[in-house]
Amino acid sequence: MENLKMEKLRETLPPGLADAAVNIPGFGAIAQLFLNKLGFDVGNTMSLYLLLFGLWQGATFLYSRGRGYLLDHGTSAIRIDDDDDLYAQFISWISAQRMTELSRDLKASSRKPRARSDDSDDESDSESDDDDVLDEAGIFNYDKYTGTKPVYYEPNLGDDSFTHNGHYFQFKKDSQENKYAERIEYFLVIRCMGRSTQPVKDLINHVREWSSTKPNSMTDIYRAEPKHGGYWQCQTTRPSRPISTVTLDEAQKTKIVSDINEYLHPATARWYAARGIPHRRGYLFHGPPGTGKTSLSFAMAGIFGLSIYCASLSERDLGESDLASLFSQLPNRCIVLLEDIDSAGIRREKSADAGSDSDSDSDNEAEKPAKRLKEKPEVEKEEENVTDEKKDTISKFEQKESLRRRLTRVIRTPKPTKTDSETTTLVTRDDASEAATASSVKESSVKADPIVKVKSSSKAESVEEGSKSKISLAGLLNIIDGAASNEGRVLIMTTNYPEKLDSALIRPGRVDLQIKFTLATSDQIQEIFRRMYSNEADVKKPQNGKKKTSTPKPPNQATGIAVTRPNFVALPAERLTEMSKQFADQLPEATFSPAEIQGYLLMKKTDPEGALAGVTEWKAAMLEAKKKGKKVVEVK
Repeated sequence: MENLKMEKLRETLPPGLADAAVNIPGFGAIAQLFLNKLGFDVGNTMSLYLLLFGLWQGATFLYSRGRGYLLDHGTSAIRIDDDDDLYAQFISWISAQRMTELSRDLKASSRKPRARSDDSDDESDSESDDDDVLDEAGIFNYDKYTGTKPVYYEPNLGDDSFTHNGHYFQFKKDSQENKYAERIEYFLVIRCMGRSTQPVKDLINHVREWSSTKPNSMTDIYRAEPKHGGYWQCQTTRPSRPISTVTLDEAQKTKIVSDINEYLHPATARWYAARGIPHRRGYLFHGPPGTGKTSLSFAMAGIFGLSIYCASLSERDLGESDLASLFSQLPNRCIVLLEDIDSAGIRREKSADAGSDSDSDSDNEAEKPAKRLKEKPEVEKEEENVTDEKKDTISKFEQKESLRRRLTRVIRTPKPTKTDSETTTLVTRDDASEAATASSVKESSVKADPIVKVKSSSKAESVEEGSKSKISLAGLLNIIDGAASNEGRVLIMTTNYPEKLDSALIRPGRVDLQIKFTLATSDQIQEIFRRMYSNEADVKKPQNGKKKTSTPKPPNQATGIAVTRPNFVALPAERLTEMSKQFADQLPEATFSPAEIQGYLLMKKTDPEGALAGVTEWKAAMLEAKKKGKKVVEVK
């Protein structure tokens, strides 16, 4: 019986396939099961199944090969990396399109996807009542607050498609590791049918115009990373700071805004090029700490829609080659901020053509071995005046050395060291006083004990070398305005002590405009007070049109503290002007920084009358602290 079934199977299947099927263990049992239970013979349908399977595999192969050929020869594509502004603009645009409603593969986020120029803020999107996120005692719960925020969607990794202006586009979002395997880099590939990329270019231009219609109120802040040759990393994106919030003389504000506006205009670049002048502009913001130097830099970036690139020259791992690589990666238009340039420890290297001073120094270095031979008897005479104990120690120390080693040490040319005229180290006043103290102690120890001389000198030299930057003054100047330096960027340097800067660093051509920041004047004090309690047009009104009052809440059971809802006061214009003048009359000019005054007013941001009443006590405490050198001020 079994043999008859196998013979029948050989008759229905092709010869080779029939022999292979017969040799499969258990095939006969399965065929018998299908025959008994389902009523049909597997052998009769096996040929049909194999035919369909072959057709499916062939169609899949042809589709993959045909699709690959079509993508390679029948479409065009443009790639956008995530470190470009176009990436954020395109993600923001496509998230607002209808495709996010139809797509079956999306990415959900509690933060709204937005481009750099998007003026929407996550904290202000919702118009819901803020009291809904307070508990019975009035304690704000951030987790509860975020639960009321909407969820935003954007395309996920993978392929998607959409149509725009009659063209069919394929949209692909993908990721890859960077070449140093430090982070994941995202990129977009926009593809369209046809061998021309013009439809994709038109789409990108449309996205750029769509983004440009929104007010530019966000500023990208990049920080220099010295690793792997140096690269810029976007650390944060913050709302642009209005220039009205920077405490500076209005004439100075107008001066720098007009200067940068003229410099960035395309006609200015053509004017520079026609006259062979490098299209570069440098600014020096100098003044006491807390006077608004960095704040003005961020305000300038917001006004002109530029990204700001911050670099610290005191970074130990940042060398000249790294800094040069960083500057070469800057975009055509941006702001480069070098903060506290006076404390960077920039070195002035000795050059071969330094002039007569350098030549004389070289001669002195060459004559030192001969002078040492001549001065050796004099040193031995001075040693006779040393105490007997010191003399015995020196004699024992010299007896252990061979005559050859002693002669070698005397004749050998010493390692050249930089003198004060060859090295310019930018330090703060405190560092300078500490260095002077260390120098006096070193000199006294050297005179007291000639044996300690070598040890003290080497130790001080190693400490000095450790505190210096790896960037020399010549290298920095070459990067700023050398032959290979890029053009179009705005360079801003800030310093608290401009007198400590090398004259070569701030000469015209490298620093074209200097802005002086002073301690708060009477007008500036009034401006800070008015800004703190002003009734701006963008202050949100309650939905019922009535002013919300701060009512005490019962003590919280967990903390036992009774709190009130924040009640930010906005004074009428006449009352605000009167109180600001009274406030400024109680503070001396050129004594406190704008940051110190603003810090005091922030403690009284809901109580302008209290700020006016307590300013005398705060002034006395601050003056007493400054007089005694205290850093902590206690004010009731």
